[in-house]
Amino acid sequence: MKVTIDGSAFNTMEELHELLKLNLNLHDDYEGSLDELWNSLMNECEMPLTIYWIDFEESKLLLGDDLNEIIDLFNEAHDEIEDFVIEYE
Repeated sequence: MKVTIDGSAFNTMEELHELLKLNLNLHDDYEGSLDELWNSLMNECEMPLTIYWIDFEESKLLLGDDLNEIIDLFNEAHDEIEDFVIEYE
């Protein structure tokens, strides 16, 4: 599966989690915590999975340090899951 995250399509972490929920087909009761996102990537998401994050710099400007936790999670998932790729543009 290939998913594109548009960094200019959200302004808050809550909106980012909603976008991830929709694009990654996460369970209906996904509430947007880092633990839930990790568990979803490890157990629910269809693999192989490539996430293209466009306008990434826009995301960094809007969300600042809050974005670092998501980035760290995606980078760790990339290390742990053979068929998971994240690309930032």
